[in-house]
Amino acid sequence: MRRWIVLSAGALAIAGAAGRVALARVPRQMSSAGDVRVPGFSERAERDVQIRVWHQALDADPTSAAALGQLAALHLQRAREGGSWDDYLTAERYARRSIAKRTNRNAKTAVTLVSTLLAQHRFAEARDAAATLVRREPDIPQYRSLLGEVAMELGDYATAGAMLDSLWKERAILSIAPRLARWSELSGRPAEARRLLEAARDDALQRTDVPKETKSWFQFRVGDLALRTGRLRAAESAFRAGLAVEPDDPRLLSGMARLFAVRGEPAEAIGWGDRAIAAQLDPGTLGVVGDAYAMLGDRAKAAEYFRTMEVAVTAQPGPFHRAWSLYLLDHSSRVDEVLRKAREELRQRHDVYGYDLVAWALHRAHRDREAAGFMRGALRLGTPDAMLWFHSGMIARAVGDGSRATTSLQRALSLNAHFHASQPAEARAVLDSLARGR
Repeated sequence: MRRWIVLSAGALAIAGAAGRVALARVPRQMSSAGDVRVPGFSERAERDVQIRVWHQALDADPTSAAALGQLAALHLQRAREGGSWDDYLTAERYARRSIAKRTNRNAKTAVTLVSTLLAQHRFAEARDAAATLVRREPDIPQYRSLLGEVAMELGDYATAGAMLDSLWKERAILSIAPRLARWSELSGRPAEARRLLEAARDDALQRTDVPKETKSWFQFRVGDLALRTGRLRAAESAFRAGLAVEPDDPRLLSGMARLFAVRGEPAEAIGWGDRAIAAQLDPGTLGVVGDAYAMLGDRAKAAEYFRTMEVAVTAQPGPFHRAWSLYLLDHSSRVDEVLRKAREELRQRHDVYGYDLVAWALHRAHRDREAAGFMRGALRLGTPDAMLWFHSGMIARAVGDGSRATTSLQRALSLNAHFHASQPAEARAVLDSLARGR
């Protein structure tokens, strides 16, 4: 069997707005041109050279579907390696031009197109393109896994299960393993997800045909799963191993910031977060650093980072990122706006995290009876995510259902006692109050 690397942007990229938001908007101590080195992925320069070469090929033959497809794939990879948002848009344009010129024997370019659409959160279009691939070549497991990934994003769990449950024998394929892992995690099998990711990570690290950015991404995924399941030492080990591959990977640097934040070490969180922001201006990381300053009692710095985050969120192309939306809700900021956008998105995406976001926004708007209904949608798979169960518990308490609140909050803490820098302590305080009959 051919060992393809078909790794979608939805799975592999943090589609940030680094190219749209100027570094000058970062708080002052990070914005001095004299003391900030803007780093990059180690193979980024190689990607720039490859793009120039294929542009020359396209100049020689403007009708070449192959050259257009190569340029699409290279711009997609450069976007993953810290390029601008425009790289995703350019990749999409080249992919569409290539497919318009040739459909047969051009499936790899169709995969690139799906990946660029995922990166832009254009999930319905991505589903249509992936479904077309599967109809044309139903026996290619990579295409079924890609459709399964898009279906997960849309909350179409029947299609996701149909595609991904049929691929267990193909779990050693590098592009399939992380999608199977995500499906295992969503459907309540985190230990299986861990085994899949670690095996794929080990395979990626020893291969010479895998870009360093992808190798570091696998370390990030292993570490991120460990962090979200409360295995902090394992998370740190994976993040540090990834940084040994790509020292300036903003995903890994941000992961380290989150790790130290939940450990209650705000100074370390600030250091790692500032390094991540210098590599890529990510609103979520700004929020982590702002909260770390608040933990240190520096409210002025915290407010400065929070204002910068709001600017970055506003400048971000496409819909609000859910992590940033949750941060805004946790700080009771822009609640009505987040609720409106979350409701709009839920019309198309029916996944558990979309329901959770609407439920939490309604809770912050003091509309808890409505929130409880949406929370049932968020928990319909029984996903073992402590954040979901914390939200369920807090909403249940707000509507006076002490039994459900107790069960949900205990479930959250049993899944991950370090799921957030401050919310586990809040959960314990509420449990104590419930136990006292208050």
